[in-house]
Amino acid sequence: MELPLAIFRSSPLHEAGRSGATLRRRAAGDGPDRVVRVGPNAFVRGADWDAAGPRQRYVTQVFARLGRRSVAAVGSHASAVAVHGLPWIGPWPDDVHLTVPKSQYRSRSRSLVLHTRPVLSNEAVQHRGLRFTTVARTVADVALSGDARSTVVVADAALRQGTTRSELSRALGGLPHHRGHAIATRSLELADARSGSPAESFARVVFRELGLPAPVLQQAFTVDGRRYEVDFWFPEQGVVVEFDGRAKYTQERYRNGRTPTEVLLEEKRRHERLLTVPGVRTIVRLEWRDLWDLERLARRLRSAGLPCPVRPLRSARGLTA
Repeated sequence: MELPLAIFRSSPLHEAGRSGATLRRRAAGDGPDRVVRVGPNAFVRGADWDAAGPRQRYVTQVFARLGRRSVAAVGSHASAVAVHGLPWIGPWPDDVHLTVPKSQYRSRSRSLVLHTRPVLSNEAVQHRGLRFTTVARTVADVALSGDARSTVVVADAALRQGTTRSELSRALGGLPHHRGHAIATRSLELADARSGSPAESFARVVFRELGLPAPVLQQAFTVDGRRYEVDFWFPEQGVVVEFDGRAKYTQERYRNGRTPTEVLLEEKRRHERLLTVPGVRTIVRLEWRDLWDLERLARRLRSAGLPCPVRPLRSARGLTA
């Protein structure tokens, strides 16, 4: 689970440098003792904040807010996604999401969103003294929000980490008339542990929105004794679709000691070899930006020979029945 930055609060005993007035002055300054306010009466060192990534910054804000609530409050939804280390589409939200008993509910306030769906005893875990929804319950909460794309991205990762489909089903609960339950169920049915990355998870939902047939995931082909797995394979049309993210060329963990040029040349050779496989007619390579323009993507996939409607079937937030 993701760890927050070290949080300190102003002391009621007015310890040196820890009074509320002193911390607020330090938060407004730019010197070496600068601090950053991350929640009510909660601060972190400026240098730590500057060095942290977006996820750790958000997790720190979650801990800062949750640490001031009653023990009945549970970090949930996008906030639990961040703490569990699950992927998320786009930037982390500005709001912290907590689930509380209905008796503690109040309307949404600045930077805080409260939910009230009851959390069972087996649906919460402790992390550094605070409670968060389990991975399965977290996925179910995201699913019930009605955003199919976010749901499949999170659910695929949860399945890869070992959460089972039955756990996801139980966490979703027997609420067929709950708002968003139908889309949540269809989104979880689409989840697949074989998806190799958040981008591939996202792309599968987009393909469904465009009315494409279900592709084969991680199809293996052998060429001259070498095994290649492709992201998506449409066997009836003979089309391979590969996701070509920039991280493959820029991040060391994907390059395995190779230079970006070496990675690019290897991808080119791989592309050429795959085209020699009987039945493979064409290869379509996509980037993140391609998944946001559905009209353009539909035209491109249709020109490759895939049965893609002229216009997308749905908007970004749902799946068809």
